[in-house]
Amino acid sequence: MREKLILTTRKAPEVMVKISGGGKSIKQVKAHLDYISRNGLVELENEDGEIILGREAVQDVRDEWKSGQYGLPENGSRRETFNIVLSMPPGTERRAVRDAIRAFAQAEFGDNHAYVFAIHDDEAHPHGHLCVKSLGLDGSRLNPRKADLQRWRERFAEALRERGVEANATPRRARADTYIAIKQATLHAAKRGKSITADAQADRRHIGVSRAVMEGYGHIARALANGDDMDKSLALEIVRFLDPGRANTPPIRVHLRNSIEAAKEAQRPGSEDRSRKGDLER
Repeated sequence: MREKLILTTRKAPEVMVKISGGGKSIKQVKAHLDYISRNGLVELENEDGEIILGREAVQDVRDEWKSGQYGLPENGSRRETFNIVLSMPPGTERRAVRDAIRAFAQAEFGDNHAYVFAIHDDEAHPHGHLCVKSLGLDGSRLNPRKADLQRWRERFAEALRERGVEANATPRRARADTYIAIKQATLHAAKRGKSITADAQADRRHIGVSRAVMEGYGHIARALANGDDMDKSLALEIVRFLDPGRANTPPIRVHLRNSIEAAKEAQRPGSEDRSRKGDLER
């Protein structure tokens, strides 16, 4: 938890892992393999660490996936492969990204699913494309949910950190993204004097989530403020990270101000003695 807080307050680069699609037929799978391999010009690597380069070698992968123990249908009704993109911001060391993607894929899928991945170096942000067969060797099928995607992000970030790259995988709302996104339709409706009840309720829900996140950070900051010097320093980093200037509602500003004062008070000389005296008086 402390490591995650430090990475978040430092605004460490956030990993991106997303499912970009999938193939329901061998034709769609072939098209994707051709795309990520740039028609055989970019090497693929499979779950066994074998390098696949050239159009004929890519064709062999397609044929193997089509006719193997768990073959792919000519025309299916569900995803037979999942296309996954893993990416980091521009400037990230590309070899580390490649090695982290390899480690992630092996740890997450290597024991049960066939896959290939390709690294694309023709864009500013280092990224890789991973194509995974849905049906595993044990007969189970991939069915990734939101929690799985978050786990994938955390595992990819961990693999990057193991290779010396600072990387984080916090959910968006845990990064204090507390701005309120007002829809254009809401603004236009307000200008026309029309009712915006539904949109206003949605905005209030957004505010509620933001307040809960900010208050959660505030509780953590106050708890850390009672710890050792390292904890006190982290408490101040948390309240600086939240930055009262970004808060949009009075309750959030008040909560942050209280958190800041609590953290600062804990670092003043004699604060522990005053706290004990206050407890005795009460």
